[in-house]
Amino acid sequence: MSIAKPPLRKFRLRTSVVLPFVLQIIAAVGFVGYLSFRNSQQSINELTFQLSNKVTGQIDRHLESYLEKPHLLQGVLASAFRNGNLDPNDFQALERQFWSDIKLTDSVDYIYIGKDNGDFIGVQRYLDGKLVVKFRDRTTDSNRVVYEIKQPGDRFEQLQSKPYDPRDRPWYTVTMAAKVPSWTPIFNSENLGVLQISPTTPVYDSQGQLVGVLSTNLLLAQLNQFLNGLSISKSGEAFIIERSGDLVASSTAEIPAVKVPGKEEPGRLKALDSKEPIIRFTAQKLQEQSNTFIQIQKPQQFQFVLNGKTQLVQISPLQQVKGLDWLIVVVIPEEDFMAQIYENTRNTILFVIVALGIAIAIGIQTANWITRPLLRMSQASTEIAQGNLDQQIETSPIIEIDILSQSFNDMSRQLKDSFAALHQSQEELRLANEELENRVERRTAQLRKEKERSEQLLLNILPSEIAERLKRTNESPAEHFEEATILFADIVGFTSLSSRMEPMELVGGLNQIFSAFDQLTEKYNLEKIKTIGDAYMVVGGLPLPRSDHATAIANMALDMQAYMQSLDSIFGESLEIRIGINSGPVIAGVIGIKKFIYDLWGDAVNVASRMESHGKPGYIQVTEATYAHLKEDYILESRGAIAVKGRGEMTTYWLVGRRSIGG
Repeated sequence: MSIAKPPLRKFRLRTSVVLPFVLQIIAAVGFVGYLSFRNSQQSINELTFQLSNKVTGQIDRHLESYLEKPHLLQGVLASAFRNGNLDPNDFQALERQFWSDIKLTDSVDYIYIGKDNGDFIGVQRYLDGKLVVKFRDRTTDSNRVVYEIKQPGDRFEQLQSKPYDPRDRPWYTVTMAAKVPSWTPIFNSENLGVLQISPTTPVYDSQGQLVGVLSTNLLLAQLNQFLNGLSISKSGEAFIIERSGDLVASSTAEIPAVKVPGKEEPGRLKALDSKEPIIRFTAQKLQEQSNTFIQIQKPQQFQFVLNGKTQLVQISPLQQVKGLDWLIVVVIPEEDFMAQIYENTRNTILFVIVALGIAIAIGIQTANWITRPLLRMSQASTEIAQGNLDQQIETSPIIEIDILSQSFNDMSRQLKDSFAALHQSQEELRLANEELENRVERRTAQLRKEKERSEQLLLNILPSEIAERLKRTNESPAEHFEEATILFADIVGFTSLSSRMEPMELVGGLNQIFSAFDQLTEKYNLEKIKTIGDAYMVVGGLPLPRSDHATAIANMALDMQAYMQSLDSIFGESLEIRIGINSGPVIAGVIGIKKFIYDLWGDAVNVASRMESHGKPGYIQVTEATYAHLKEDYILESRGAIAVKGRGEMTTYWLVGRRSIGG
């Protein structure tokens, strides 16, 4: 006996279409709205932290630029002292130099130097723009005298004179002990009444002796101005603190210094004591999380609630400036970005309610329209699925169903047409393949020509051996050559000539001369290195070593000289050439990966350049090293000992000509 199944519950088509449709809309919109709100909040947090990273990076880069400038300036001055270009004992020259340097930047208000004998000189700019010179020497009886100046040396009013010894100052003692560039602690300026910090550099004279300390003062108030000008958010703030918790600068109007009872000079303001709530509470949360500011060694992000509002915080140690251990803090209230999210959420809810009502009405009407033609549509679909491509679907008053009917009909016709066109398409495909192969062959020929042209261009830039090595291994390490001869040539008077001639005419004449020199290079199998303006450089003995490198260079030098003497004037006046030659070991190779050239390095190259610059127009000057190679086969005259920059005295010779056979 079979058990009768309960009858299935029946639903009207309109109910079956509309009710699930409405429920799906409510569920989907509600879920999507919730996710949208959550994702928006997460996106805001991510955006806020990205903004914090961006602001922190801006501050870090600004601090690097702002704080490194004084050390760069000091490095230039210290180098001048070491090289003997600036005398630490010449106070007049130092006053002129400091006066000039302090006008280069607004960040440095004071440049000064203290010496190991107690002497001192510096130039300072006051807040009102007044420039003063401060100095102590044997004429001031252990006092530091202050004069207002308009120009270096123009001292027209004495402002102060009091005992002063730079050797007792922290900036001097710390640097003399460390013997490396250093930083002083932040201090309050006695004359300006603002917070400052001093980068320092030890000073060595031209004999390598440590003679004193060079220092400058930086105005930290300018960091406040920079932070205040940052575009953070509507109410976001940024500030900088030391590991001790002392405030260095902030984007608020608060001054990072406080009056200390019983002391004339202001003291440092602790971030924990700040009157700005966002700075004070952020410092408290930082201390609660890390116990001490010293333990913060890498960027951190966290959030806390202040007055019911979430604050997003990023703290990062200063990365770019050596010697300074500061912390950069950026605080952005979440509310600055969430207000628009809340407004959009309310608008979305209203929109969903309206859209839901419209969707219900449209669903009911759609169900009524679909009832009658739906069966016909189902039967037509079944016929097409069974392969009856001739099946035609009747039109319907419902636009969407009518469009679908036309699509079915078009699909049936296209299938039949596709079978008919299949064989024809195969022939067209074969022809297309042949055309493609012809295009590939033509393109391959073009690429082959371009490759040949590129290789020829590479051979015009580099020696053939170096070019082949670069093509094989993509690298050409520098090589040492024990013996080579280098020639530098310079057209005398070219600089003054260039100011009187048209550029194109000048370049055309120079090209004619250098083209003749290039032919001599090919004639004697030498290697042209480069031209710089009107200077020409060539070398013998590399990249393939050869024993006659000196004689080949000598022959080219004499031919260059003869060419210039026989040359009709191409510039409207006679020209002379000055040539210098030296022999010795060099390093040669290609460095870098862009716009590379084959170049030489070494003392022998520098000496050859000095031979040209210390020579005479119309003469060929050679060193003793080159003289040793040429003395048997060439006529050389002793010039004697000459003073060569960076080398002292050197004995040189004039190359006059070749010896005649048997002469």
